[in-house]
Amino acid sequence: MKSGRLAVNVLIDLYQLGLETKTTFDFINKTIQPDQAESKESRQLINDYLDWLPDHFEIHNCDLTKLEKLETTIWVDFDKDFSPLRMNDTIEFTVNAVTKWKSDGREEQIVEISQNELIKKNFLKLRIPEMK
Repeated sequence: MKSGRLAVNVLIDLYQLGLETKTTFDFINKTIQPDQAESKESRQLINDYLDWLPDHFEIHNCDLTKLEKLETTIWVDFDKDFSPLRMNDTIEFTVNAVTKWKSDGREEQIVEISQNELIKKNFLKLRIPEMK
């Protein structure tokens, strides 16, 4: 469950730099865009996912060597965040993700997910800490 924390922290880092809070992870080429999103946490996120991927493909009886494209773009509009009623120290925002993948001989597939998140307001400055 640490991947969600890592992903939001990457977006918070971009927000703190005054940049667009959007990043793309290319799991085939092992790249992260924009370059400003490259960090220890974004590298950990991409590496954790790459470590998990073979098990996922084995469980689903798929051939990982036929995967041609796998990239996920995530973004948040922190300017649209708000504090829920009676939660003055908390903000709610929506994390959006689009994953594009293609395997040998198939059409490109797209999966879109959006999820509302709640965090303490000060995490926009401090980042979300690791829970131990």
